[in-house]
Amino acid sequence: MTREVRSIDAALPVGEALAQYFGEGQMHRAYPVLRGNAVIGMADRAMLAAFSVGTVGDACGAASPVFALAGENCRVVATRLARHRPERLPVVKDAQSLALVGLVARSDLIKPSLAHFDEEEKRERMRGLPWRVS
Repeated sequence: MTREVRSIDAALPVGEALAQYFGEGQMHRAYPVLRGNAVIGMADRAMLAAFSVGTVGDACGAASPVFALAGENCRVVATRLARHRPERLPVVKDAQSLALVGLVARSDLIKPSLAHFDEEEKRERMRGLPWRVS
């Protein structure tokens, strides 16, 4: 999970958000949208471009945001990503406050598995080494 997350204020006009977040200096494909301190959704270029008038909050609509809770394990978060198909999920403190604490991407979920695979591969290589007893 990434703890330092750049987010978009829900009150920001769509045109300004497209220019600031999805212009030439674009850093990410999607950003969490906050109203106050609460996550109300994720915004990407396509969503904002389709909603050319109004604010980013208006573009997010009234639908409940999809998010991960800080205490959830990788399997639960991976299932949620697979089910809803976003690239990344905002991580919130709890379901009541929806206070943003981080962002988890699909690539973040692969890291623990990759570390386990690397460890197993090293262990297998060590088993295959010929041992000499002097």
